[in-house]
Amino acid sequence: MIKVRAEQKALLFWNSELSRTAYISGEELSALRDWAGGRSGRSDDRGDRADGHSYRSDGVNSRADGRSGGFIDRLMSLGIINDSVKEDVKEAIAASDTAIAPPRSFCAPESLHIELTSKCPVNCPQCYKECDDTDLPSELLFEVIRQADEMDVFQIALGGGEPLLYPQIIGAIAEISRCGMGSSITTSGLRLDGAFLTELKTAGLKHIQISLNGSREEIHSRSRGGYEYGMAALKLLKDSNISFGVNWVARMDNIDDFPQLIETARSHRASNINILRYKPSPKENYQDVRLTPEKMDSLESFISDAKGIRVKVDSAFSNLLCHINQRVSYFSGCGAGRRFIAVDADGFYRPCSHVGMSEASGDLRGTWYNSANLTLFRSIPDRISEPCSSCAALNACYGCRAVVLGQGEGFFGGDRTCPYELNFI
Repeated sequence: MIKVRAEQKALLFWNSELSRTAYISGEELSALRDWAGGRSGRSDDRGDRADGHSYRSDGVNSRADGRSGGFIDRLMSLGIINDSVKEDVKEAIAASDTAIAPPRSFCAPESLHIELTSKCPVNCPQCYKECDDTDLPSELLFEVIRQADEMDVFQIALGGGEPLLYPQIIGAIAEISRCGMGSSITTSGLRLDGAFLTELKTAGLKHIQISLNGSREEIHSRSRGGYEYGMAALKLLKDSNISFGVNWVARMDNIDDFPQLIETARSHRASNINILRYKPSPKENYQDVRLTPEKMDSLESFISDAKGIRVKVDSAFSNLLCHINQRVSYFSGCGAGRRFIAVDADGFYRPCSHVGMSEASGDLRGTWYNSANLTLFRSIPDRISEPCSSCAALNACYGCRAVVLGQGEGFFGGDRTCPYELNFI
């Protein structure tokens, strides 16, 4: 299923089967208007303006080439559009003329990140959270889902703690599916067996990410617990027909194992590996764990050399994304308060689950448009300090506030650990 949503002078598309999102504006929006109206939609003679770009939320950011004449064909090949959505595109383009979004943000969250529970017995050394026995009240959860549906949110990511311990998880997934939104789970694999997987799939779960930090228990256990749960989950999922992948946190103590981790994921038929940036943890010394510039180069080479599996880079690794892509895309980089918002197990809204800024939940729309915390995240390019303020990639990066705050900087501090000097246009 493909959904299209009006944004401010732009459109946002979502393919639920591929979990792929695209943001289209500027000259490319004109090409879509032509296509939806029955004209060719080819943009050979439109040039390639800086205001026309596409954004894909799977970690690949690329500006559409307006000169190639193949823009519409490219969107079709990516599964972003097909002929069945022409009328939806027409209506959304008309609505985009009057749509108003908060500064540097979408008109509504693309996705909602919900911490179902803080319970987790795995006790990972790298965990930044305090695990206790808090479950998100189910009545609040279902109210948030309802409000997300009203705002035309595309996806809801369910996490924890260990989300598979949440008592109402099947009902929550079923409600998300009923509303036409996609659901995903990030899990250690604890409790996942054949019967439970069948329940999850029947309820409408779209995707599962398994947390795995090493191809061998010796490496994984340096930063995570539950290696046996993760590997058992991969074996179970290998022969299932549900989409699944691996979440891997890039660290000094596992970086050299990444090629073997790729092979482990590939041999179990995982659809992707999602590379996460390490965030400061009270249990570890950040300077000992973060990648050195040399190891960042190694990681980039590993990504380039990966074959047979899609390797994605999480938006918190925005400096790495910008360096790989060598270009600026407006909605790449940190998406906190711009593309997504989080709800913690206590029922508070957060711009990002890694940053301790929260406010009482209630009205999702009002929070998205009026939150002082979200406004801070959206104003980062105006107030950030060096070395970020003069970087050419600033508006596509924003830095990671969890990393900056973990370095002892103020909220608008620059990332002193970034190894790149980006000066491309």
